[in-house]
Amino acid sequence: MPLANVLLDGAYYDFNLFFDNFKKRWSTFDFSPYKDKNTFGIIIDGMAVGCTFTPYSFMSPDLTQNARESVLWPNAEAQVSKHNAHLTVALTREKDPVSSHILFSKVISSLLHQRNVCGVYLRPGLFEPAYYIKCADTLRSNKLPSELWVHVNCPGFERGDGFSFYTSGMQKFGKKEFEMIAAAEKNFIDAYYLFKKLIGYTIENNVDFNDGDKIGLGSDNRTLSVSDGVYVKGRSIKISA
Repeated sequence: MPLANVLLDGAYYDFNLFFDNFKKRWSTFDFSPYKDKNTFGIIIDGMAVGCTFTPYSFMSPDLTQNARESVLWPNAEAQVSKHNAHLTVALTREKDPVSSHILFSKVISSLLHQRNVCGVYLRPGLFEPAYYIKCADTLRSNKLPSELWVHVNCPGFERGDGFSFYTSGMQKFGKKEFEMIAAAEKNFIDAYYLFKKLIGYTIENNVDFNDGDKIGLGSDNRTLSVSDGVYVKGRSIKISA
């Protein structure tokens, strides 16, 4: 079940502005919402999304640590430390994973156009509001914002002792998680975006990789192997470093 917390700097939120924004940005939807002062719910194409406003900080020991380790948002810890209220957003009555995540991303992006929004937490991923909106807007061009759905972890990067990569979230789409182990001799940015491309390609094309498969993403060709996970539970797909 897709679940997110929208972090707020200020204990207030206007659901009427959200509905106006949602209808303006994604006008293809026809729905009758339920709402009161602190809650709303909508059912679209058989899927239900609910949101609750809570006038105090989101209490999670993981939030500060994940903010500190955020690669895409360097000052995340300072920004999210300001929050003193939050929204909890959940999607139920799921259809297929892709359709469910598309609707969820449209709802979340429409929630972010208010001044007191300071972050989006999809554990373990943490997003700056402007970045989330930009990625979600690719849906207008029929592209999938897979970077919002699958988190890329980079253990060791903060310590400066090389880096590996592993994904969190591929299992939501019925796929094995990806790992790249001990890629210290590689350029970090190139390796990171290789991971991003592979995630997007796998979800968009519903691909199941097997041991020994080869992939070519642009000019970068790699061999894949399947074995017990190093950073993830169960079997994972290893990308040659």
